[in-house]
Amino acid sequence: MPYRLVQFVAGVPIWVGVVNVLGDVLWLVAYILIIRQGFKDRTYGVPMLCVALNFTWEFIYAVQFPFPITIIEALRWAWLLTDAVIVYQLFRYGRDSQTVPLIKQYFFPIAIAMFASTYIAQLTFHYSYSLIDNWGGLDAYMINLVMSILFVFLYFSRPGLQGISLGAAWAKMLGTGVLSLGSCFLITDWVKSGFMVYLFLTIFVIDVTYIVLLYRARAAAAGRAGDRGILIAA
Repeated sequence: MPYRLVQFVAGVPIWVGVVNVLGDVLWLVAYILIIRQGFKDRTYGVPMLCVALNFTWEFIYAVQFPFPITIIEALRWAWLLTDAVIVYQLFRYGRDSQTVPLIKQYFFPIAIAMFASTYIAQLTFHYSYSLIDNWGGLDAYMINLVMSILFVFLYFSRPGLQGISLGAAWAKMLGTGVLSLGSCFLITDWVKSGFMVYLFLTIFVIDVTYIVLLYRARAAAAGRAGDRGILIAA
């Protein structure tokens, strides 16, 4: 067992490590399912802003400020590498997926500027608030909230659900939920932690809403397919 992992297990309750690993693995599963659906539908499955936010966060906290626990550090590298595939999908299929003519025309400069801007924003955020967010946890949850909201917008912008994975939605909700619940057990001052609790609850509510929307869309699609079958039989 790596030394830093031994140090981690000895320093904090074992359940904290289990919760962190489980939540991070579920997020990795979400990325893999998104990638699979993206290649199947020849599109990208994460809102464009969130692709930039996620990838630059993972670069900063895997490469520049690696976590001092071996297994968490390895999982962040796994996130970075899988997210690199989502970045590829964005640049490979993103232009053709745009519905706004101006964004489609200038897609590549806009995407590059978005990556540069999100990297600078998060790096400056780290240096400005490193005393309270040295490992990017607060930053990650704020990105998570933006991601949850934009997934709902992505749902409404893609009536055919191209690139959208129900399994990924479940993995994201469960991964974030496990990490959020584990964090709640470690809170000692609920007043000072009020913003984090707000993030935990709001992300969960929006993620559940998104999953319900996906199930409703599936049910509606199944109903339409059934109606067509009846018409053909008639």
